[in-house]
Amino acid sequence: MARARSPNSIEAEKMYRSGMKLVDIAKKMEVPEGTVRRWKSTQKWDDKGKRKSERSEKKEGKKKASVRKPGPPKGNKNAEGSGAPDGNKNALKHGGYSAVYWDVLSDEEREMIEGTPSSEEVLLMEQIQLFAVRERRLMKAINKYTEAKGGQYVSGVMSFEEKRKFKTPEEEENYKTAVQEKVKKGERLPGERHSIQTSTGAAIDLVARLERELTSVQSKKTKAIDSLIRLRIENRKLDEAGKGNELVDDWIASIMGEDQEGGGDE
Repeated sequence: MARARSPNSIEAEKMYRSGMKLVDIAKKMEVPEGTVRRWKSTQKWDDKGKRKSERSEKKEGKKKASVRKPGPPKGNKNAEGSGAPDGNKNALKHGGYSAVYWDVLSDEEREMIEGTPSSEEVLLMEQIQLFAVRERRLMKAINKYTEAKGGQYVSGVMSFEEKRKFKTPEEEENYKTAVQEKVKKGERLPGERHSIQTSTGAAIDLVARLERELTSVQSKKTKAIDSLIRLRIENRKLDEAGKGNELVDDWIASIMGEDQEGGGDE
């Protein structure tokens, strides 16, 4: 025989079916929320009616939200005809990462590309020369800031200039006249106020950064030299192999010629 339900659980079920949440039911009836949840589970409130549990409603809501397809609704034409035209580069901050198209290159850029040597050995030589130039510049900078006076260097310069705004040209003209009169009387020095603010940094920190950059450049230069040496060795091997093939061809040709002459004598 089934145990009789308590009046509180029956009242709680009515509240639940009216749409109240479990936490609100527990507060109103002054019972623990766990008690209301136990009533709901053991008495199977969701199975008796069509009302879905709070968790089921939340899950279905999330599921519906996730089903939405990306992009504008079907038939929407708000974006039609918008967007940048072909070849537009509005989204690029600078040209460092832009795709290279021959028709948008300047004459100077085209000449540079057309003048690029196709020989790997020449390209490596030019690369080594550029690394050598960077190496020399870094070494000169290191020497300069190592001997910096007071161990400081100027890291930035800011210029300030005071300017007045006038509502009308007449007001500006009156101001200039008044300034000239004060200058004549010696009450003001001629010219406008102008100040320059400089910021300095520790030369030892800058030298350390330059030395790290120098080490990197020297490492790249060494790798380029190694690549050039390996390339020359490979080219030398190919040349020697080609000369060997020529000797073999000449030897075969001489043998074939002797055989033909011997056959003719018979």
